[in-house]
Amino acid sequence: MKSINGVVYFVSDFHLGLPHKTESDIRERKIVEFLDSIKSTATHLFLLGDVFDFWFEYKDVVPRDNIRFLGKLAELADKGIQIYYLLGNHDMWNFGYLQQEIGLTQLTGNHTFLINNKKVYLGHGDGLDPKDIGYRLIKWIYGRKINQRLFAALHPRWAFAIARAVSLKSRNAHLERDRYFLGEENEPIIVYCKKMLKSEHYDYFVFGHRHFMLDFELTTNSRYINTGDWLSYNSYLVMQNKGHELKQFK
Repeated sequence: MKSINGVVYFVSDFHLGLPHKTESDIRERKIVEFLDSIKSTATHLFLLGDVFDFWFEYKDVVPRDNIRFLGKLAELADKGIQIYYLLGNHDMWNFGYLQQEIGLTQLTGNHTFLINNKKVYLGHGDGLDPKDIGYRLIKWIYGRKINQRLFAALHPRWAFAIARAVSLKSRNAHLERDRYFLGEENEPIIVYCKKMLKSEHYDYFVFGHRHFMLDFELTTNSRYINTGDWLSYNSYLVMQNKGHELKQFK
């Protein structure tokens, strides 16, 4: 369990590229403005997945958009801010290019950090519902090396077009449901957190994936926080010695 101290920011679900370049570029500039506003205070930055609505790396080809965003990440890293990128379900095909070029730390799955002496369990937040067998199967298929190699055999023009069409269709099918709190007993992440607490204590559970802001008291000394998204809320979480704040950037 890695221990870190300082002013720690968490963001997720930028979905850069969605629904088209014009709207995505506007969102990108807003994100860059936010990152610029925290560069003098932040010591650590966690990107909790679905930063891109689609990402795939060929050996010599990567998506060409979002240069302002990538440049700002590089600037923050060069300033000494430690950046952690936990891959989500939309950007899981990130094979190390950003880690190599920017200097961030890329992670998959869920991880535990000791942040300002608080035990924090964090990740993107997908795949936590054991009843969602269909989604877990799809994620397993996407995660197989053979399938990634077959996809890489396509010309980037066709591969990117197919992937973005599938991603947009998926987002349109789930966007409305993802925006609303389903209630304590019906939220898969809350059910998951409560199950985790039966065997081990955590001060915080921090996830993205669900597209709404939430600061939920699980017990008197444990909370689940969802960082929201940048499609609707422009939201982020900041943790420091004095506590935590779930905020919106305006």
